Amino acid sequence: MASSSDPQTGVPRGRLLALLIGGVIAAGVIVGLAALATQDPPTPPVSAPIDRSVSDPLPGQPPIVVPPVAGAPTAPEKRVAWAVARREATPGIEADLRLAAAQVAAADTSAAQATLGSSGEASAQAALALTQYDAAEPEKALAVLASVATTAPTDPFVQFSYGEALLWSGQRAAGEKTLRSVRDASPDSFYGVAADDLLHPAMPSGYPPFVLAAATKDGSLATLKRQAAAAPNDAQAQVTYGAALIGAGQRMAAVDAFDAALVVDPGLVEAKVGKIIAGYAKDNPAGSFGQMGPLVRDNPSDPSPRLHLALMLLWLRDSDTARAELRQVAASDPNSPLTQIAKQLLATI
Repeated sequence: MASSSDPQTGVPRGRLLALLIGGVIAAGVIVGLAALATQDPPTPPVSAPIDRSVSDPLPGQPPIVVPPVAGAPTAPEKRVAWAVARREATPGIEADLRLAAAQVAAADTSAAQATLGSSGEASAQAALALTQYDAAEPEKALAVLASVATTAPTDPFVQFSYGEALLWSGQRAAGEKTLRSVRDASPDSFYGVAADDLLHPAMPSGYPPFVLAAATKDGSLATLKRQAAAAPNDAQAQVTYGAALIGAGQRMAAVDAFDAALVVDPGLVEAKVGKIIAGYAKDNPAGSFGQMGPLVRDNPSDPSPRLHLALMLLWLRDSDTARAELRQVAASDPNSPLTQIAKQLLATI
């Protein structure tokens, strides 16, 4: 799943690179997906048409998905103790869900059901249904989730859980429809991104990052916002703010920031690159490639379009073509921070 970030702080360049490289390493775990990005799918026999509305059911139970918390223990038993302490300090439905998720991860489903059973919240009822999901007979849990989803149409956890369970049971079309509604209702939210990730399991979690061509002082998102507002005719201030917005997961707002930069300087390549990255859609990656390709062609000496083209290729798991683009960036201006990033990525993927 995609991780959330503090909406009040920008992401430092070093941390952005570390997250990016870490994501690339993790992407390599899924064997064979890189080939899927570059090869045509096999043609099924005429006698065996594929029903795209269904898929094979998954074993076990769909997980209780909650936003990550920085500093949370990873060991299951320690995570339960940590969640118990947080629930005692700050009781509420979010604490209940986090504790139940930890208990399920620690293989203590009964404890999770006890945690959730005392709450009348719709999200608790949905989570409880997930813990009662039976892969052999999913209908009962799905009926509960459908009922709860009807009564809580705007609750992102409830809707996400219902869509997730539908996918788990093999009801692909219905699950995807529900998850698209979650994503489209709030694309930049935790559950919006998580839904998009489930809709596109062949792609890495989250979206391609945006890297500024010049190093800047790390500042909070609020500070960068004030600076951009105070200098509306400074295109670079708008670009820097847009980069911070992408780092904070606020991609829709980042598009506006890059648009503001382009009003000041319509030819600013970095703003054009940032807008393409901020608008990257997993449903239609071809749209972003169709915009980035001409920028690469028309600006051969600018490493930014080519570097970000390579990053988008990594999101399609086309590592061979991404390496070819990164080699060209690495051989360009030796003084550019983007050149150094390209070299580090080449050493990693």
